Amino acid sequence: MRFLLMFKSTAFSEAGVNYDQDFAARRAAYAKSLANAGILLADESLLPSSSGLRITFPPNGGGANVAAGPFAAESGLMEGFLILDARSMDEATEWALKLPVPKGRGEVAIELRQLADPAATYHDPILMAMETNLREHF
Repeated sequence: MRFLLMFKSTAFSEAGVNYDQDFAARRAAYAKSLANAGILLADESLLPSSSGLRITFPPNGGGANVAAGPFAAESGLMEGFLILDARSMDEATEWALKLPVPKGRGEVAIELRQLADPAATYHDPILMAMETNLREHF
């Protein structure tokens, strides 16, 4: 099963403040331990939201609204993420709890969620019947 560990942005990450060398070394060692265990699928960092765009679509249709960053870190922005291939949520949680966290940068928030398995949904007879029903109506 694949799991996504999302690292929430902070005022520090949104300001582009780099981590100290000690934390960077501990974080690299952690990623290496995930890779050595054979469960690391991705390890990515994001640039601050000032370099991004937010695209929203009105609920009743119509044109998209495009807004340039920066956005408030309190709005649930991500700083980075890991994708793990673990046997269970318990195993993914064990790895998440081993994640080194920087000191002196405020609260660190991580969200752990299982990724959907697209192969499982395509073969579900109930979903296939629902898809057929939708196709017949459009």
